[in-house]
Amino acid sequence: MTKPIAIVVGFIGKLPVAGMALYNLHYISGLQVLGYDVHYVERQNRPDECYDPVADVMTDDPRYALSDLQSLLPRYGITRERFSFIDREDRCHGSGWVALRAALDDADFILTLCDPTWFDELERCPRRGFVDGDPLFTQVAMLKDEGNMSAALTRYDTLFTYGVRMGMADCTLPTAGRKWIPTRPVVASALWNPTPAGGPLPVTTVMHWSAWSDVTYDGRVYGHKNREFERFIDLPHRTAQLFVLALGGRAPRERLRERGWHLVDPLATTRTIEAYRKFIAGSRADFGIAKHAYVSSRCGWFSDRSTCYLAAGRPVLHQDTGFRDWLPTGVGVLPFADINDVLEALARLDVEYERHARVARLIAEEHFEAAKVLGRMLDDAGFR
Repeated sequence: MTKPIAIVVGFIGKLPVAGMALYNLHYISGLQVLGYDVHYVERQNRPDECYDPVADVMTDDPRYALSDLQSLLPRYGITRERFSFIDREDRCHGSGWVALRAALDDADFILTLCDPTWFDELERCPRRGFVDGDPLFTQVAMLKDEGNMSAALTRYDTLFTYGVRMGMADCTLPTAGRKWIPTRPVVASALWNPTPAGGPLPVTTVMHWSAWSDVTYDGRVYGHKNREFERFIDLPHRTAQLFVLALGGRAPRERLRERGWHLVDPLATTRTIEAYRKFIAGSRADFGIAKHAYVSSRCGWFSDRSTCYLAAGRPVLHQDTGFRDWLPTGVGVLPFADINDVLEALARLDVEYERHARVARLIAEEHFEAAKVLGRMLDDAGFR
């Protein structure tokens, strides 16, 4: 029996680091569990959009991206005939244009992940959904007509957002004049093997100091993780717990080291999925700082990186963005608003760590399992 086709438009090759790859692969895996034959698509939408980790540069050259896709995707059930990479010259690598157009003609739907992508061939499939993983920044870009965000998303009738609390009285997340379906990050727990946390382990995280500039909306300035991290910069001096950061971006590294943070090479940590899994398995818990925009807007965002820790059986300390409205907390997931909350959470882990670790995995399976979340998304959108 022929399986239905789902088109996933993502960014694995353009951003070939483990966290970004898994962001896409978890969606792909969830759709496969639901019985779909996935055709994976990427397109270079802007100049210098491909990251080459060997040269550590952003480039138009797609060769590293193509090599990465060709070696990685078959391990997750996506053969060369089922992936398409469209470069700046409009060449379709992998499947080629004929096969991609045929897949679009037969597809049940298109699901585009975070990166606003449009090319005319997508018109062949009338059911198109976009997943907003960066709430507030996405909507403000739409309102200000920045980049290709607004133009691309006008071609998608269905919009999902990780801003789960949009519309709540205390949530300042704008709608940009569109209807949004609330959703959450997904994790394919089958891709993660929980292992016992032996010995004294550090609390860790993988983060980027500041991705872009702050944005202003309705007279308020909304920023990135650097603004929130400053509030916790003295944390290592308040506890004997070791904290390890795989930190990217232009961070004040010497000042962080002086404050007691231990820094490791973020590229080495995230270069491969295997290295990323090893880093998480070597962690006691995740220390999840959220972007200032998520905290300030009270949008209810939860980290896709933190779902990986949960699936690996590692508890998550996560800065509160309002997600307590929809996610059970207190065991496995420990929200915090200030340093005292973090210290209290660390003390609770010391008392019954094994219980927190066990519940962490259960939370991943119950609240973030890709097939479950995607099933609800498809039903809410009328895609099945």
